[in-house]
Amino acid sequence: MNIKNTRVKHIIAASLCIFSATSSANIVRVDQVLGQLSPIEQRIEQTIERAQRLPLPVPVPQISIDELKAQISEPISSLPNVLNININSQNTAFVEVELENGFRAIERQWLLMANSQQLNTLKQQNVTIVSVKNYNALNMSLVRFNVPQGVNSKSELLKALNLGESAILDRNHIYQAQTGEPTAKLTPNKSIAPYCTQNVKIGMIDSAINTKHSAFKGANITTQSFLPQGLSSPNLHGTAIAGLITGKGAKLNPLLSSAELYSAEVFYRQSEYAQGATLFAIVEALNWLVSNKIPVINMSLTGPNNAILEASITAAIKQNVLIVAAAGNQGPASQPLYPGAYKSVIAVSAIDSKNQIYRWSNKGDYIDFTAFGVNVVTSQGNRKFGRESGTSMAAPHVSAALSCLLLKHGNNKTKALNELTSLAVDLGEQGKDTTFGYGAIYPPKSAL
Repeated sequence: MNIKNTRVKHIIAASLCIFSATSSANIVRVDQVLGQLSPIEQRIEQTIERAQRLPLPVPVPQISIDELKAQISEPISSLPNVLNININSQNTAFVEVELENGFRAIERQWLLMANSQQLNTLKQQNVTIVSVKNYNALNMSLVRFNVPQGVNSKSELLKALNLGESAILDRNHIYQAQTGEPTAKLTPNKSIAPYCTQNVKIGMIDSAINTKHSAFKGANITTQSFLPQGLSSPNLHGTAIAGLITGKGAKLNPLLSSAELYSAEVFYRQSEYAQGATLFAIVEALNWLVSNKIPVINMSLTGPNNAILEASITAAIKQNVLIVAAAGNQGPASQPLYPGAYKSVIAVSAIDSKNQIYRWSNKGDYIDFTAFGVNVVTSQGNRKFGRESGTSMAAPHVSAALSCLLLKHGNNKTKALNELTSLAVDLGEQGKDTTFGYGAIYPPKSAL
């Protein structure tokens, strides 16, 4: 995910407030802080204790240790304006570029949901067609093509291609995983019951899963990659999401005790801290999951509004699918992020163990529910267990609950959503609000 400049300023300001309080302060590089977070936290605590004993000529702003840790622990994942995604040292899969508002896309690549007439029109233009694919489960056809240098806007492209305003056309945008960094020590999650014990099917669009992790021993997981040939998916984010849904361990109880999990791999590595997914891969993943008759799809990712994304999600929902998405980790002042901000998608924000909203949770009238998503114990790509934070970690609660409620109500989406709303615990203003939506969804004391 892209980090706003204000977050970096928060980190710098918080660091200065502490280190200026002592004459022997050392300058700590940000990359050292990120790489050695635990030792830094210890030194922070020691420095604050020493500073509090020193006589100061001017008041120093009071910052709690928890506040500072939370600010420092936010990963710095800013990316260059132009980034080559390489298969190896000789071959580049594609080039991504930064656009307006910090969003990203494949350089000069667009997608058109085309009928035969529009396809014929497109073939006569000065573009390079990369692929033409039919998605039977979504009842749509998609053309992926590259445009010449200098064509930068949708309106320009529609005019140049002689296509009407009604054409469903947009960039091949990049979408980001929505996970923050935890700060708490590893202790077990509160003992929970699964949302249900029956066998349910559930899907996720995410990164790869390390299925060799002990948490998945005996788990029923089907995976499929939608990345270009030769490009592999990192397994950090996907392993954490899958761990919440179906992982088991001494400190981890699954949200679904008998899940048939279908995992669509769409994320590739952008940097040590960031991973992206092309819209084209997301559409392919949606088609695969719908073709496998998956009733609930978890999408712990966010990005810009996009006509192709909206059309593909609408097509999936028409096939009696429910889509649950992370609301986003850009903070309460963020613009709406998608797919969560679509009315047809169920958007989830995150709370901590004290029912306080996660500091970086997006807010808005599109928020539907909230769930536990701060310092959550789950499986990690390195085959260990650890804590993760973010709206990504909250979304699986709602996905799991809906999977069980759909089974209970014979796949009647209206009845399942109505019961889920009745189960939500109102935490904010009375009724639906922009922070908690209808309220918090908690694991049941006994299975639904």
